[in-house]
Amino acid sequence: MAEPLDGQAPMTRRAMLALLAFGVGVLVDQAWARLVRGFHLERPEYPKMILGRYRIHHSVVGYAAVVAGVFVYPGVLIPLGIGLILSHGMRDGPLWFIERMD
Repeated sequence: MAEPLDGQAPMTRRAMLALLAFGVGVLVDQAWARLVRGFHLERPEYPKMILGRYRIHHSVVGYAAVVAGVFVYPGVLIPLGIGLILSHGMRDGPLWFIERMD
């Protein structure tokens, strides 16, 4: 097997770590939804975080991870947050973070 070029192995490692973090973000979102809404997402009524007139979606955790990733551990926190946000968006429609309740 050929030796990697200088610097190639660390880049591959970082890419694999980012891919793993993205996958963990997706899995965390899926597990969170199933814990709250039932294994088959069958519960029409489930606990929601409502502060005043605003409902806070759990994808806000992904947004916080992306923002934190700008300052520390960007190769892990940014893909983790994106995984949480996109998984939530694919399942529940638009990419909501905070929704006004009227």
